[in-house]
Amino acid sequence: MAGDIYTPKPVVTSPYKVRVADIFNDTHQVYDVDVIGLMWNGIDDSLKKRGMLWTADARGEPYIMEGHVVYFKKGGMPERFLPRLGDTVLAVKVELSQGGRHIATIESKRKITFGRGTITRNAWQKVFEEVTEDVVQQAVKKF
Repeated sequence: MAGDIYTPKPVVTSPYKVRVADIFNDTHQVYDVDVIGLMWNGIDDSLKKRGMLWTADARGEPYIMEGHVVYFKKGGMPERFLPRLGDTVLAVKVELSQGGRHIATIESKRKITFGRGTITRNAWQKVFEEVTEDVVQQAVKKF
């Protein structure tokens, strides 16, 4: 292999650009974690990974995502040893539009339960990562 020249893979960028317009906590509950910030940052990070995050210098009109935390249960490790008591659950709904035209409603729900997340600390962070990744993956199929 001596003499091989390393050439980096080109960065794949999507022609579709998406901006998160707003995130709402439709549960009307107050949590000890920032559900709005976790969802917003999770979607932004997932879009950024795909080269789809809208920036001010991007051309064209961006697609718009408006997110809603529909249900959240933080759960906890000590309770997770008791069936269903310590489950961490997140359900969200995201509206996708462009130029005022509704394109799709995307829903995602994830649960971390005994067996799967028994030894997982901060399962609530993991559930937000999974849900926001799923939402963006579903959105990509709608373009």
